[in-house]
Amino acid sequence: MRKYTIITIIIIGVILGFLTGIYLYKINQINTNKPAQEIAKEIEDECTQIAQLNDNGLLDLVKTNSQEEKISPNCTLILKIYYSKCEHMLEKREDIKETEINMTEEELKTKFSEWEIQKFTPTEIVLYKEVDDFCKEHYLLKEKEGYIAIYELDENNKEKFLEITDISTQYLAIEDLQKIQKGITIYTKKELNKTIEDFE
Repeated sequence: MRKYTIITIIIIGVILGFLTGIYLYKINQINTNKPAQEIAKEIEDECTQIAQLNDNGLLDLVKTNSQEEKISPNCTLILKIYYSKCEHMLEKREDIKETEINMTEEELKTKFSEWEIQKFTPTEIVLYKEVDDFCKEHYLLKEKEGYIAIYELDENNKEKFLEITDISTQYLAIEDLQKIQKGITIYTKKELNKTIEDFE
């Protein structure tokens, strides 16, 4: 009988020891994880504050500083203008101005409010707009006093003399001479310069 009592006490002791060990282990785990939980709570609080800032219109500033692309100093600005009266598109390339460096797309949109931003990267920006006008890059090449002369054409095809070149028509091939005598209509300064070079 005494033997059974001792065995019972030992078993109860082992069980109590085991339960105490489990209890102490769980308390230790809770204490170990507590800082991580507090950090998670702080992060959650910060996110909530940012969300609240968004309601006040301040979150956009955070995005601008961390995510939005900005114009770099070596950026190329391409301006495209469509002239509806002659249905021509003129394209002009220029370097970015110093005052536009580090601008975001939103800031650029404010500055160029009449333009549509077709492309925005740190190294290339394309702006586009349509105007109800006739472009000023319609030209006519024809003979004047034995030389090739350049005329500007308005929307009614009225000629305005610009300049006479040093290209003599007497040295032109018969085919080219016939074209010049009829008059060659050209669009854009770039094409005008190319055509004149071809005759030289």
